[in-house]
Amino acid sequence: GGVEAPAEAATPIRFSLSDVDADCVAGQTVLQTARASGVRIPAACEFGLCGTCKVKKVSGTVEMSHNGGILDHEIDDGFILACCSKPLTALEIDA
Repeated sequence: GGVEAPAEAATPIRFSLSDVDADCVAGQTVLQTARASGVRIPAACEFGLCGTCKVKKVSGTVEMSHNGGILDHEIDDGFILACCSKPLTALEIDA
């Protein structure tokens, strides 16, 4: 028999407003996972600059490498830029 490849680590994301549960495969952003699941999050630059894809994170932890498209007080309030956020834990997103 062949050797089974290890399953890609996937992190569950709950898009509460759309009532969608999705799996974010390793390396994917919240925005990519939303698109793959049919959840519409507006986006423009996809580089963390414009802030178009800002969404509210209800719970969970992300790694976000933005380029100024979001302010510190917005991050403190739980907002993330979907295009440049990758889940570290299971997430719930208002989208």
